[in-house]
Amino acid sequence: MKKQKKHNSIVLAWTILWLISFAILNIGPNQYWENTEITIIAALTNFSLIIAILNASKNQFDDYDEFQKTIQLKALALTLFLTVFMGLLYVGVHESGLLKSQPRIHYLVVFSSITYIFSTIFIFRKYQ
Repeated sequence: MKKQKKHNSIVLAWTILWLISFAILNIGPNQYWENTEITIIAALTNFSLIIAILNASKNQFDDYDEFQKTIQLKALALTLFLTVFMGLLYVGVHESGLLKSQPRIHYLVVFSSITYIFSTIFIFRKYQ
């Protein structure tokens, strides 16, 4: 249990750093600087943090027991499936003229996050 808390803290820390980096990458060039070199550094930093999150998540997953792995794999599979197909549906509905608002990636990210959270809870409760 102690090891899992440690892994959770590490993943959380890398995720917060990535989120800050992502905000800097998206806001900085428009409001704080016009220098392309700074933007490249921000993008490389963001990419490095993505690799760090991936590594921390892998280490966290490696310490899960079979029950936890089953829940996570099923939740991730459902999230991936729904995110891809809902994203394609969203674009298709927009392209067909039925939806006037422009598809934005942040809508899909929020949908994906909510889907992952609720699918994890639902699958966990299913096995209890």
